[in-house]
Amino acid sequence: MRQGPNLNEFLLKSENGDLLEGSQTNFYAIVNGCLHTAGSGVLEGTVRRLALEVCETHGIPYSLTPPNLADVAEWEGCLISSTSRLLLPIDEIYVPSETEPSGEAHRVRSFDTGDKSIARKLSELVLEQVQVRLGWRSV
Repeated sequence: MRQGPNLNEFLLKSENGDLLEGSQTNFYAIVNGCLHTAGSGVLEGTVRRLALEVCETHGIPYSLTPPNLADVAEWEGCLISSTSRLLLPIDEIYVPSETEPSGEAHRVRSFDTGDKSIARKLSELVLEQVQVRLGWRSV
């Protein structure tokens, strides 16, 4: 979305605005306390599967419907996942025009990714589960 050293991922958007996944990641949005991610048409990554398991274990609702960019104002947060990033909260979403690189004028939303955010909690729960499975941490 934004070019430069702080860019973490480009998201793939369908014609109707659904955000299915990133170029190397799965994508999620949190709406009304529910984690939304595409249920079909995406690679079902290992960390994505783990994130959904964590939701089930901790009673966090999830929906296998892709978030839509038109609803970004309603999101409480969003995340990407991959084996190298695990589950990473997103700070900002940028939507550049097709003819120019993105910049501050293209920022459509910023998110609170502090310690009390649902996105941060999910990120920490997934990290904890990875550590348990690797034997680095006990249950």
